[in-house]
Amino acid sequence: MLTVEQYITNMKKKDKLDEFDFKNHAENMSTVLKYVMNYFSDYLNPEEYDYENIKTEQSALRVAQEVEVAFPKSKDFIIEYYKRTKSRIDRILKSWMYERKYVHLLYSAEDYEEEINKFCNSAKMKGTGIEQFRDQLMILAEEVKAKETERPSISGFKYLDNTLIGWVKETYRSYGVNLFEFAQNYTAAFFEEYIERIYNRQSEHFYYINRYNHRYNDNPFNMEVLYKENEHRPFITGRKGELEMLIMYIWVFEDANDEVYWPEYVNLCISTGRVSLVKRINVLVPVKTKSILYPVDVKSNRIFLETTTGVLKDAPSEEYVLRLGYEKDNDLLWKNSERLNLIIKNLTDTLSRYGVPDTLELLSPLRSQTYGEEEFFEKYSILEKSLKKYKAMKIVLINGPQKQNGKSKYLMQTAEDVVNINNVVKEMKYKLKFAIDISRLIKRKNFTSDFEEDFNRLSEMRAAIVGIHLSKIPSRTGFSHKHYKDGNTYLYKYDFPQNSDFLGSLSALLNDNLRRYFVPEGIATNVELEELVDDLLRGGFSFSGQEGE
Repeated sequence: MLTVEQYITNMKKKDKLDEFDFKNHAENMSTVLKYVMNYFSDYLNPEEYDYENIKTEQSALRVAQEVEVAFPKSKDFIIEYYKRTKSRIDRILKSWMYERKYVHLLYSAEDYEEEINKFCNSAKMKGTGIEQFRDQLMILAEEVKAKETERPSISGFKYLDNTLIGWVKETYRSYGVNLFEFAQNYTAAFFEEYIERIYNRQSEHFYYINRYNHRYNDNPFNMEVLYKENEHRPFITGRKGELEMLIMYIWVFEDANDEVYWPEYVNLCISTGRVSLVKRINVLVPVKTKSILYPVDVKSNRIFLETTTGVLKDAPSEEYVLRLGYEKDNDLLWKNSERLNLIIKNLTDTLSRYGVPDTLELLSPLRSQTYGEEEFFEKYSILEKSLKKYKAMKIVLINGPQKQNGKSKYLMQTAEDVVNINNVVKEMKYKLKFAIDISRLIKRKNFTSDFEEDFNRLSEMRAAIVGIHLSKIPSRTGFSHKHYKDGNTYLYKYDFPQNSDFLGSLSALLNDNLRRYFVPEGIATNVELEELVDDLLRGGFSFSGQEGE
């Protein structure tokens, strides 16, 4: 049934009436009045339409306006079903579908046929005669799923491997399935079952008590059943580990707030062969110093050597990282062109004789009133140009230690210095990269906020950082069942290894797939190195020479 406005519009089109034809103004007015009279006297016949029918027709019009864009293929079916039963079949079906565990994974005609058969036989719909509309329901189910499925957004998944994100995007493009949405929906049931939220009115504080052991679980989130019931889907076949990784990501970052476990978990999945798409994160290439040996399961074929003249007395027996430094505060090579040219000559002779190092590491010169970034890059450009034929060799600048007030400071000794120099490198398009001596960078910084600010600054240029030096970690890993975040307390039934604030911040700084060389600076014994390696492994780092890689 049409409204009076719709009736007039239809009649105007039929009679080709133009209300803006002012020559026929009086005639047009008479015609429109006639339309109105005919509507109420003939079209809207009280004997043919009772009040309930009129209300139903009006409601059906509103339904039509609502669904014509969302469900264009099912619009007529929805309206006719509404007129017959006064029920919104689109809402009924949507409500039923999204109570199903795997609704977000539906994609094929067979999927929708199976779901509609279950829907027709459900307790709510049995005996309603709904089965006669199976074909229309299948089309509607597809449209409901398409409307409710959003394009995957990676904004909340910045710590996921790019290849994993690529798998999610390709699945959406090819099958209309958003695996992020599935993972979020799937973990919701575990959150409801295992995490209790308690509000303390006195302290205005929330406590979240987690009774689920996601870390030490051979079958986390019932993955065996989940995979068995869905491995027939082409985007899940052979991707059991990757699917588990998506679910674990949601759990540790959004539900359990145990994000410090993520790097360790990623490397565990890779080392055990659970995933094939994902690459290791926080990979360190171990470099030997002096006669200190790495633990037996970490293999190193690279050695750290130093020179102040560009000359090496003995031939390196393996791959090497070469530092060009200077004794005490005698940084003449960066202040005197004649001295720099001599060292460049010595370096080229050494490289020709012993082979090219993987990395040439430059110790930062000292800053003075007459010597800053401009003067340094004037000399550095000469060095880079002279060594440009060694294309495979990385050239890096490493920070000097934090100096006390009154003493000459290094050109690069703070995080701010590193960022500023990197900006010049990008602007001038130099080849120069960076190594960070972490222990020197944070010396005398005893509070989390002190070094977190430094690490946050450096994380913005992490791609330019190709190596790190590190001595003993300020505080070692312990065990804890408590975690604080955003003013809330998260309590765990199980005691999990708890990384120190320093180690957690360092892991977040270098959270990518790049391989960086690692020099254990200032380590005196094999035991100290083993403790350092153990802490780094627990903090989510891995070593390129580990067994099983």
